[in-house]
Amino acid sequence: MSEGREGEELRAARIRAGLTQEEAARRAGISVRTVRHIERGQVRNPRHASLDRLAGVVGYRRPAVPGAGRDGGRTPPPPAACEIRLLGPLTVLRAGKRVAMPLKLRALLGLLAVQPDQVVRHDEMADVLWPDQPPLSHANLLHTYAARLRRVLDEDTGSAAGRRIRTVRGGYVLDSDGVRLDLREFDERVAHARQTAATAPAEALELYGGALRSRQGRLLEDVSHLWQHPAVVRVAQRHVDVAIDCADLALRLNRPASAVEHLAAAAHEEPLHESLQARMMLALAGSGRRAAALQLFAELRVRLRRELGVEPSQEVWRARHTILTMDAGASSGEPPVSGAFLPSSGAPDTLVDLDGPPAAEPLRVIATPAQLPPPPQPFVGRGEQLDALDALLRPRGTDTAPVGIGIVHGPPETGKSALAVRWAHGHRADFPDGQLYADLRGSGTAPVPPGTVLARFLHSLGVRDAWLPDTTEEAQVLFRSMVAGRRFLLLLDDAADPAQVRALLPGTPGNLVLVTSRAPLTGLVTREGATRVRVGPLLPGESCALLDACLGAHRVAAEPAEAGEFAALCGHLPLAIRKAAARLAASQQVSLRVAVDQLARARGETARCLFRDDPEPTPADGGKARRAPAPPAAALADTDADSVFRG
Repeated sequence: MSEGREGEELRAARIRAGLTQEEAARRAGISVRTVRHIERGQVRNPRHASLDRLAGVVGYRRPAVPGAGRDGGRTPPPPAACEIRLLGPLTVLRAGKRVAMPLKLRALLGLLAVQPDQVVRHDEMADVLWPDQPPLSHANLLHTYAARLRRVLDEDTGSAAGRRIRTVRGGYVLDSDGVRLDLREFDERVAHARQTAATAPAEALELYGGALRSRQGRLLEDVSHLWQHPAVVRVAQRHVDVAIDCADLALRLNRPASAVEHLAAAAHEEPLHESLQARMMLALAGSGRRAAALQLFAELRVRLRRELGVEPSQEVWRARHTILTMDAGASSGEPPVSGAFLPSSGAPDTLVDLDGPPAAEPLRVIATPAQLPPPPQPFVGRGEQLDALDALLRPRGTDTAPVGIGIVHGPPETGKSALAVRWAHGHRADFPDGQLYADLRGSGTAPVPPGTVLARFLHSLGVRDAWLPDTTEEAQVLFRSMVAGRRFLLLLDDAADPAQVRALLPGTPGNLVLVTSRAPLTGLVTREGATRVRVGPLLPGESCALLDACLGAHRVAAEPAEAGEFAALCGHLPLAIRKAAARLAASQQVSLRVAVDQLARARGETARCLFRDDPEPTPADGGKARRAPAPPAAALADTDADSVFRG
């Protein structure tokens, strides 16, 4: 066949396989330029090894080429009269042409072909074809389907007609003699790779890679109701084992990027296979993608807890440990120390460093973090706001619901932090894994950077200083990995803007973030679905109750009207009332009447201006609010008690 004609057929096969030139080149281990020239027939003397690899990737059977073996390629056998492909969509080729089949024939052929030369019993076939209830005439229907399948496989084969689907007592057998099966060729390649691994590991890796690249997708990809059949499960598990063996060999040869390539398909098909996912984590980290490896751990942990109700195995935890203790060179794509990522071949269920003494544990054993500030005393009112915060704990509908976020916002000195701390203390039992607290200093001139807060949180969760990530992005990924699938409460006090908070959010449901801020943080509401709880001045009765708790019931009861005036002069702001009451409590001989009169005279219009409930700034972007004027308590704090409350 001419180069031009073969190039056209390779191109047609690539298009049928749904591959781009870039994908075909990557899988075949050749350049895109070479693929392009081959398809255009512009290569005068192409290397047959390259053509063989490309043909295997796109599912094209090359004609025999005399002498092709001299440059490393193997002369392929002559085209089979019948070819059955199971590694991907079920495909039947007869004399090189695709044969269309209805669904039930495809299911029957898939069941026979996945266990060739073995008896498949009638009842097994009936369970596959009619999973709910076989019809009374199912025996006759099976006979009809078998006859139709013979015609599909044996048309125009002369004396061989009818021999490929043989009737035996109690069932049928697919006679694979003279049938080309991609599943059998895959097994032959793998056997060759395993025989070669001990003496020529690099060559064995290429053989493994060739076998895995020959797959066009999942086993019986378009016959999904066969996926749970025991025979299909056994074959699929063998292919997972091949991917793991290939990855282990690649890691032993310090080729983590190759391990990622060969693990990708199997890891996607088996998202709960822990050994497979552990290798993928190690391969990603070894390729310089440590953040992606830790994210994979977090996602795997969530899947296992949600779908199976279990924690990851020790193998997965050890893989994570290896990633956390990996040196900078190993995680940046440079060749790692031999064996740094590799599971011990003598103990396949463990992941350890094979060379040198063990590194220091990256995690310390610590108690559950309980970082909430002391609850405010006394605390009065705020029943409506507390009820709104309680609503954050109600079920959010699905396992994929967003992280719960509550924003307690309002003007200065209204008691936002006191409310948040009070609520958090009342719900510590709802967050058994711990409570984390950070003062973000958003109302000041120098808000705390998210990276600093993340480092503190990670340290609180047990990460040693030497293993803290170097960048905020990596710290985010590690933090989200450590809290995934657990129940933490994060109290972020005095936030500046949505961006400062967003960098600190967990990535999975179950955790709750409570934020206080002078700004409404609209960006968190629109993007993350946060719930806002506004805090304003106390009601007059609540203000008097707070004053009563601070001064003593006898003083307020003796001068109830004056107590109301005093609270009004403080703008009914909790912090202002506390500070003013603390000054007054230090002067027991001063009555509330005298205190009110002298405070009013001392402050006049300035005091009333300071006590007024300033309108809340609402930046258009929901970001950092401007700093509000000093509240009444600040004015009182700047004045000597004797000069205001003089007896």
